[in-house]
Amino acid sequence: MKYDYYNHTNVFKPGYNVRMGSSNGYIRHIYVSSDANDLNTYIPFMEGYHRAYGCFPRKTPADAGYDNYCYCKEHDIELYVKYNTMHKEQEKVTDKNRFRSYRMKPDEEDNIYCPQGHAFTLEQTKESVKGRYPRTIQFYRNEHCEGCPLRSQCTRSKHGRTLQRTDKLAEMQIEIRENLLTETGQELLKQRSIQAEGIFGQIKQDQEYDRLWRRKETMVKLELLLVSIGHNLRK
Repeated sequence: MKYDYYNHTNVFKPGYNVRMGSSNGYIRHIYVSSDANDLNTYIPFMEGYHRAYGCFPRKTPADAGYDNYCYCKEHDIELYVKYNTMHKEQEKVTDKNRFRSYRMKPDEEDNIYCPQGHAFTLEQTKESVKGRYPRTIQFYRNEHCEGCPLRSQCTRSKHGRTLQRTDKLAEMQIEIRENLLTETGQELLKQRSIQAEGIFGQIKQDQEYDRLWRRKETMVKLELLLVSIGHNLRK
C-alpha cells in the first residue's frame, strides 16, 4: 500500500498487487499491477517469467481459475494450482455442507441428484467467451423443489435449485486433486507457505518495508526490483 497523503484518515490508500515467484528462498520474478483480483495476475506473471528465462516452470502452486488451468495445459505446466473448494470436498458430509454445489456431482450415468434424491434437468448450454479461453457452461435446474421438505435449507429461489457446470473444468480439478494429494503436491503446498509467504514476511516485518514510496506502476516495479535484489543478496 501507499501512504495516505491526502486526508490521513486511512480510508483512501492507493495500492498495488504484487506477485513474487520464489525458488529455494530466492525471488526469481515479480509482477506488479493495479488489479485487485489475484486470478487475473497469474498469466501476465508467467509471460513475464518466460520473457526473462526463456522457459516456463514445470510446477506452480499458485491461484486457481479456469483460464489459469488452460494456460498451464497449453504450456505443459503441471497442474498443482489448488482450487477454492478442494479442502471442503474432503470434509465429512454434514447437514450444513450437503447442500453445497460441490457436493452435487454427476454419477456414472452423468445424472446429478440433490440431497433429497431428485434429479436435475439440463436446461441449456452456453458458450462463454469472457475469459482468455472459451468454455462451455451447462445450466441445470431441479424441477422437484415444490413441496420438498428440504427446500428452505437448499435454496431460496422461487424457481427451484439451479447448478452450473463446466465439464472441462471438472476434469482439470480431478487432476489437480490427484496431484496435490501426492507427496510432491503436499511438499509444494508446504513450500509455497514457507517460501512465498515467508519472503513477504521477511521484507515487510524484518526489513520494515511495508509501504511503497514511488508512484506509477513502472516506478513501483523499479522500487520492488531493488527490494528483491536486496533480499536475494541477504539470502
